[in-house]
Amino acid sequence: MFDIARDPKVWEKVRNDEAFARHRKEIKEQYDKVFKVRPRCSGAWQVLDFPNVAGVSDLFRQLQTSALMALIYPDNEEYYKSLVETVWEICNEYTWAPLGHYNDYYQRTPADFDPGLIDIFAASLAFSMAEIKSLFKDRFPKLLVDRITYEIRRHTIEPYVTRKFFWEKHGNNWTAVCTGAVGGVLMYEDPEELKRQLPRLQASMKCYLDSYDDDGMCVEGTAYWGFGFGFFAVYATLLREFSNGEIDWIADPKVKEISRFVQKMLLQPDVLAMFSDVNAREGYWVGLPHMMKTFYGDAIECLPLDQATIVAYCHWAFAVRSTVYYNPEYTSDKLANCVYSAPVSNYFTKRTDNYGLSFKGGNQWESHNHQDVGSFILARHNRQVFCDFGYIGPGNWPGYQGSRRNEYFQPSSFSHNLPYFNGKGQGGPWEGKARAVYDEATSSVYMDFTHGYDVDAVHTTLKKAERTFTLADDRIDLYDKFDFSEKATIVERFVTTIKPRIEGDSVILDDVRFTCTSDATLNIVEQPYVDQLPDENGNYNKICYLLDYTLNGDTMDFSATIDFLE
Repeated sequence: MFDIARDPKVWEKVRNDEAFARHRKEIKEQYDKVFKVRPRCSGAWQVLDFPNVAGVSDLFRQLQTSALMALIYPDNEEYYKSLVETVWEICNEYTWAPLGHYNDYYQRTPADFDPGLIDIFAASLAFSMAEIKSLFKDRFPKLLVDRITYEIRRHTIEPYVTRKFFWEKHGNNWTAVCTGAVGGVLMYEDPEELKRQLPRLQASMKCYLDSYDDDGMCVEGTAYWGFGFGFFAVYATLLREFSNGEIDWIADPKVKEISRFVQKMLLQPDVLAMFSDVNAREGYWVGLPHMMKTFYGDAIECLPLDQATIVAYCHWAFAVRSTVYYNPEYTSDKLANCVYSAPVSNYFTKRTDNYGLSFKGGNQWESHNHQDVGSFILARHNRQVFCDFGYIGPGNWPGYQGSRRNEYFQPSSFSHNLPYFNGKGQGGPWEGKARAVYDEATSSVYMDFTHGYDVDAVHTTLKKAERTFTLADDRIDLYDKFDFSEKATIVERFVTTIKPRIEGDSVILDDVRFTCTSDATLNIVEQPYVDQLPDENGNYNKICYLLDYTLNGDTMDFSATIDFLE
């Protein structure tokens, strides 16, 4: 199985071909970093204070980078020795799931955790060990091969066969990652058990696919698409090979459409539409579209490498496939102009020579979502102009994944390009969706985004909120219309990291001109926030600018134009 990774000619090409120079550089840099930053030591899982996953992430990276370097440079004893020592270290871990996941997902304390808990870390690690063992079994000492076999069975196969786990029917990235990894382990380690467990595995994967609408959009965001659908794709391709084509998820039209998701969300070569909890540097792994293009041909665009990652995801399954499936002939040097409309999931993207814009609807309760119904992102010259910050930057954020989530700036509607009313932001209901409706004839997209606001709780006077974009290739017109049962204070907010300059009635953001054409008063607020990426001095604490337009008098609508100065 996974025959492409067993071909010495593939690794010879990776070792020598200039097209793989970035692969070699990134893998080597990560190898040097993790083997120098974190010396080998036991107990990385046990001492872990989740969500600070540095110990686990570094050990994952040690495993994947040493294995990749040993495959690329098979005669280099250092890389092989690093791999062997890392595998032994992992075998010596009591549990392969971090303590935080015992507490957060299984309501257990360190006193009663056991080695058989399967979470996304444990499942992914077990798959990595099984696949690496399969590729290196002729080089590894027999004692090590036997030990890996024993630990995989103890941590993964026996628990899966004898227990049930919440993620089997969870319907988000956990379902795909854990199911795909466990299924892969069984294919490598115990094919007879796989046959017995296949109906259960397939049911879980159907549950995951059912979380998508037919338009293939991932409401969890691009990073979770790369993570969840990435493991689905790994499982699906292995199972297709394992079953000699008899079990073929790849033939499902929905899978084909999901494979196209990231090409609909890339606004510039280095700017993804960062809706939901997206990581700016882990938007997707480069091998995923390359791998899917081998099945779907021209339907898949292999985008410029700027945004894609090779090893940053810290998962072996992705890093090795980003290497062996990468085909430089597939990759475009330029993003194609496009219009993508997803009328079921309610996303819309347009790319022109001048800008990339994405606009979303939906509701507040999609997995990993922010309070961002009706928000948009505008990008130009490889940076966001009107921003979405995605996941909050590093730090201690109690309750971020729970009840206090929307107290923080990034997930709240106050960090998004949205209006707020009577000082209150979004927080709409579970049911229903705000619909994005594209009119090709007028090149406009319309949304009733009233649904984003909890009108029964905090917006009792709001009856209707509507937003329309009219989109030319070199100009954007924005029109918002509101209806209230009584007078309300309406503030339109636009968020940018570019220091604004006032010029007449316009705000200049580098070479983008934003002109309000309604009766409104502008107030610019400097807002501290914690970014995902440090500046040149290693500082994550940064400033963004909030352009707040308060509508005056009896004005009940807002209009603005966006045009470009060069």
